[in-house]
Amino acid sequence: MKFEVKNPDYGKSPYTGMTKEHWLEACEFLLEGIFSGIESMEGQPVSRRVEFEVSYPNKNSSPTKASAERFEGLARSFLIAAPLLHNRPEAVICGVSVREYYKTRILEAVTPGNPNYLYGLQELLAMAKEGEDTFQHTCECASLVIGLDQCKGIIWDTYTAEEKDRIASYIREFAYGKTGAHNWRLFNMLILGFLHQEGYEIDRGVMRDHAQTILSYYAGDGWYRDGHRFDYYTPWAFQVYGPIWNRWYGYAEEPWIAGKIEQYANALTDSFLSMFDKEGHVTLWARSGLYRNAASSPFASAYLLNHTNVNPGLARRINSGALLQFITREEVFVNGVPSLGFYGQFLPMVQDYSCAESPFWIANPFVALTYPEEHPFWSAVEENGDWEQLGDWGAESSPHLHSPKGYTETIMNGPGIVSAHLGGNGACEFRTAKGLFKPGDEYIRYYIRLAFHSHYPWEAFDGQGAEAMQYSISYDGAKEALVPNIIMYGGVNDGVLYRKQYFDFYHNFQGGASIDLADFPVAYGHIRVDKMRIPNKPFTLTMGAYGFPEYQAGEKTQVIRRSCDGAEAVILKQDGRQLALVAYTAWESVETKERRGVNPAAENSILAYGKLRREKMYGYEPYVMISAVLSRTDDREWAEDELFPIRTVTFTDEEQCGGYGPVTLLMKDGRTVAVDYEGLEGHLMI
Repeated sequence: MKFEVKNPDYGKSPYTGMTKEHWLEACEFLLEGIFSGIESMEGQPVSRRVEFEVSYPNKNSSPTKASAERFEGLARSFLIAAPLLHNRPEAVICGVSVREYYKTRILEAVTPGNPNYLYGLQELLAMAKEGEDTFQHTCECASLVIGLDQCKGIIWDTYTAEEKDRIASYIREFAYGKTGAHNWRLFNMLILGFLHQEGYEIDRGVMRDHAQTILSYYAGDGWYRDGHRFDYYTPWAFQVYGPIWNRWYGYAEEPWIAGKIEQYANALTDSFLSMFDKEGHVTLWARSGLYRNAASSPFASAYLLNHTNVNPGLARRINSGALLQFITREEVFVNGVPSLGFYGQFLPMVQDYSCAESPFWIANPFVALTYPEEHPFWSAVEENGDWEQLGDWGAESSPHLHSPKGYTETIMNGPGIVSAHLGGNGACEFRTAKGLFKPGDEYIRYYIRLAFHSHYPWEAFDGQGAEAMQYSISYDGAKEALVPNIIMYGGVNDGVLYRKQYFDFYHNFQGGASIDLADFPVAYGHIRVDKMRIPNKPFTLTMGAYGFPEYQAGEKTQVIRRSCDGAEAVILKQDGRQLALVAYTAWESVETKERRGVNPAAENSILAYGKLRREKMYGYEPYVMISAVLSRTDDREWAEDELFPIRTVTFTDEEQCGGYGPVTLLMKDGRTVAVDYEGLEGHLMI
């Protein structure tokens, strides 16, 4: 099962061929998969599960979770159905009237005594586990009212006054119920906003308290700190629900707050363009990765604002590219619905708050389907932003890759993200910071990495030494290797990003093992100039590149070794793509190992990594580890200047160990890059 773009329009959409008609066909395609898996069309749209240990409901979850799963199926699939009904009120899927199905199921969901009743707040509180006082129903009520608004004349307006009151009474409980101290405040705001829009009285003080709290999370560059994290919840929650709330309530009733939400939304769309690659693809990063292309939503919801800076041709190109990234791949679908994974099923990226129906949130960008055909989002010719200026860097006739136009870079100090568009391979690669988790927390693997790459999803940690895109330290005698659990942002100075991370951080920094991180992009990837600060010895330290699939169409990946002026490179090569790890200083060897079950895109993978060892407690030995992680999307042999972009490295100390002072890199493109860690300790942010 996969979606195919039939009769693509490359005049209007030269990059994807996708028009509004194709988006509507995508809605029908997704609903066909959902409806084909429903056990009975008399029930809620619940999928056939294939996983029962991590996703809910499971043997450890609250009794409330059974109805929560049914509500997710109803409300989130409605986010696909409602935009379709807005355009095609008579839509029929699998022989079923979409309008009648959802009109009936929604009313049943709020009707006590009906087999499809989903329970009200007080009933959930009565059956909840000890300490459980917030419920997934709050989130799904928000999705429900978004859908009801999107097809208002098709479903909501056809209910009787009593039926509307019944729905309003049900959702009102959750509007005033306890909610999460993060993006969930927006769910309450939307429920209240919908009630207000439909003529029901609301408590304006409650609404204002939620709204001021949302504003207080703002960090800059369009990003909100969601709880204590920065992640895709800014684009797919804050920057979708905020504009909807503005339209329903904010502009008329809270203009100052609405103005801030609009200002922040425009700041986000300005900077967030940098986090999609040449194909408009999404990078796997942070929690809830199974929402996939929902990350592109703010480029669709921006047109709900009174004023937006978004280029409509680029907005549609990114949204269409991100949608096609997933729905055109057969492995994405299990039993007709998107899997619990990024591409195929992949449990290391699934959280226990997700169920089989959670991925239906990929529908968030479908808000654009409520815009008329003549709207700029649909009528503008697709554009590809700065990728058009970078050009086709993979062509034989391309200019020298290490010219100043070999990449573009966007700095977002608010969330501590620096993102690069790489002209050499068409990838987006971004480096993040401002992350803190307790040692051993599973969220470390989602957030704390040296970099994230649109072509190479992060790999799960296995605790057995080298890990993908992270340092790992093994102390002699320890049972398990350690990875950093805190990463701090030091800012960008003269083109170099500075960060710092600690291993096994608890309450203070004293005596902790840490790495000062310094890196900058080149056209094919990035250069690392990192300084170890590890007081206890003996230890073995490793640093992995990205995980690389071990096989392609049954053929084993080639492992190629090259060297140049003391630098050592390992190249992993398949037809049409190559990944290289190049080690310059401090690393004693560059090795590879095979791994299983840790890669979201392949069962078996290969990891290239650098390795060194320190045994002397206080010895003046090389401190600065210089490396390059590079990739390309063709079969051409790497030119020496491409694979080994550094001409010379000069340290301040006479021993050339990098114990103190600046490190100067003369690049083969003529640039001189100075890396200086002085003062980093005073500029770190979390």
